[in-house]
Amino acid sequence: MVTSVNGASLAALLAQEQAAANRASAGGASPQPATRPAGAPDPAVVYAGASGAPSLSAVLGLTDSLNRAASISDVGISAGQTIAGLVSMLRDNASAVQGGAGDPQALNANYQGVLAAIDQLATSASFQGVTMLDGGSDQDLSFQADLAGGTTISLASQDFTTGGPVLGLAGTDLLGGPDDLQALLAQIDAASGSLGERLGQMSAQSDQIQAHLGVVSQLQSALSSGIPAGEGADEARLQALAVQQALAGQTTSLANQAPQALLSLFRG
Repeated sequence: MVTSVNGASLAALLAQEQAAANRASAGGASPQPATRPAGAPDPAVVYAGASGAPSLSAVLGLTDSLNRAASISDVGISAGQTIAGLVSMLRDNASAVQGGAGDPQALNANYQGVLAAIDQLATSASFQGVTMLDGGSDQDLSFQADLAGGTTISLASQDFTTGGPVLGLAGTDLLGGPDDLQALLAQIDAASGSLGERLGQMSAQSDQIQAHLGVVSQLQSALSSGIPAGEGADEARLQALAVQQALAGQTTSLANQAPQALLSLFRG
């Protein structure tokens, strides 16, 4: 858990902001907290902007950015899960040929059709023109994650095509001998494991986006409630400070996504 914002503890900042609000309501001045380093910006202003309180339009813009990221992520995960099912079909076909359970030519034709379906799905699964499963980019997709635009949240671009590094099944068939089929089954199992690992990473990133959306929606609700300008300034500042702290914690956990995705594979 993040316990500080700009060098001061959250509890201390909240206490200082509340004290300032109490003094303001009593008609007194609202001096800057004495513990803030000289020249350091007000934490609420850092998050909310120079006006001291975030505008509803700015929050809506941030929500749009995060919603777009969530939609792209959802489409990618759904397509990836479908591809995982198709990889299982590849294994079923290979196992059937190995066990002599069907016509090798017919099973191979079906196998080739499944490979083509995987490629079609990986290249066509997109949202608003953004495709993240075709290996077309080696850059992560980045989206605005705070009002100031200084923080981003990323979605890792993937390559789930049959010729990509995750699956590596392009050009394979079921027409080889017993040793070839055994090697192919091992190759398919490795591809399935790699695909599952990448889907776990994508799910962790999706959870992160949803956590951001949940925090931002709280601020949006507060601003949409119609607090009069001036009368609720301190309340808005405290809301902004709380949201800044929550987003700071969420952003810090981005660095742990990959390890957590790997660990989740070993949880029963």
